[in-house]
Amino acid sequence: MLKNKTPKILLAQSLLCSFFACVKNPQAPENQKIISGEESILVLNEGLWGRDNAVISRYDRASGLTVHNVFQQQNPGLRLGDTANSWIVQSERIYIVMNGSNTIEIVDRHDLTSLGRILLPGNPSPRNMIVVDDSIAYVTALYTDAVLRINLENGRITDEISIGPAPESIVAAAGFIFVTNSGLGDIRAAETGAGTLSIIKRDDRTEIGRIPILPNCNSMHIGPDGLLYIGGSGSWMAEKPSGIVVFDPARFAVLDTILIPHHPRDFTFDQNGAAYVITDSAIVTVSLSMRLILRLDFIPRTALSGDNYFYAIAFNLQRGELFVSNARNFTTNGEVVCFDLSGREKFRFATRILPGAILIQ
Repeated sequence: MLKNKTPKILLAQSLLCSFFACVKNPQAPENQKIISGEESILVLNEGLWGRDNAVISRYDRASGLTVHNVFQQQNPGLRLGDTANSWIVQSERIYIVMNGSNTIEIVDRHDLTSLGRILLPGNPSPRNMIVVDDSIAYVTALYTDAVLRINLENGRITDEISIGPAPESIVAAAGFIFVTNSGLGDIRAAETGAGTLSIIKRDDRTEIGRIPILPNCNSMHIGPDGLLYIGGSGSWMAEKPSGIVVFDPARFAVLDTILIPHHPRDFTFDQNGAAYVITDSAIVTVSLSMRLILRLDFIPRTALSGDNYFYAIAFNLQRGELFVSNARNFTTNGEVVCFDLSGREKFRFATRILPGAILIQ
C-alpha cells in the first residue's frame, strides 16, 4: 500500500515495481491450524512492495492465538499477491484490493476461501473500492488518474472515468460518487486537481466538478451523521494545512475544516460522536458535533512497542474498543494493539509486515 508514506518511500516503491513480478508462482502454505472462533480479528498485511508477500493474519479472542497466512492455508496453491492495499466487506464477501498485483481478490467472509480473482490490465495500481450493488463496483486507479467501473459478474471493466491526479479514497452518497485526488503526497502536489474532491454522477458516470479540500487528501469516510469526513495529510516538504474537512454530499458544500498537526492520516468513529485520528505522534480525538480537537495525545506513539509507527485504525462498536496497528520500521513484522476508551491497553498480538487494515468479525 502506498498510503500515508513519505515521498522517498513512494519513489522507492515505484522503482521496485519494475524489478519484481506482481503475482509469483503458487507456493505451499505454512503448516498451521486454521482458527475458526466466532469472534476474530482479521488483519491485512501489505507486505513489502514488489515482494509478493501480502498475507492475512487472524486473531482469535477466545484462545488468544494468532494464525498468519490464512488465505494461503484456506486456498492451497494460491497467494494474495503483491501489496494488499485495502479491503471492504459486502454481504458475505470480502473484496481485497491488491495494489501491486493489479488484482481484486474475492473471498468468503467467514472462511476466506477464494471466490475468484479480477485482473486489472494496464497497471492502474488500484487503491480503494466500493460496491454499489450486487454486480457493480468502482475502484480508484492511482497511476492512471481514473475510476474504474467493474462488472462483478464477469470481472470486466465497463467504464473508465478520468479524474484528478492520484485518486485514492472513494465513497458513494446522495446519488453521487466522491473521490479524493491526493496528488500522491508532495510528488504530484503541483499538478492541477491535486488536493481536490471529484464528484461523479452515477447515472451517466461523468465528473461534474472538483472541490478543493486539503493537500494530500487520501482518506475519506461517511460519518455517523451522513456527512463526509476527508483527511488531508498536508506536506512533508513545506508548511501546508492538514486536518479533516467536513463535507455535505447533498449540497456539495465544505462545512468546516478541523486543523490537525503532524500529518493526520486515516481515522475511525466511535458510537459517542468522536473520531480517532492517526498522526505522526499520537492518536488524536476529535468531536464531530463541536468540530474541534478533544485531545492531541489520546494515545501517544510510545504506547506501541519497539520501533513505533501508527499505521491502521479500526473501532469495535459492540465492545467499545479501539484497534491500532504498528508498522514499526516498515520492513519487519508489526503488531495490533487494542485500547479501551480511556486509552488503556487491553491486549496486543503480532502481525506480519505492514498491517495496513483491520477487520473485526
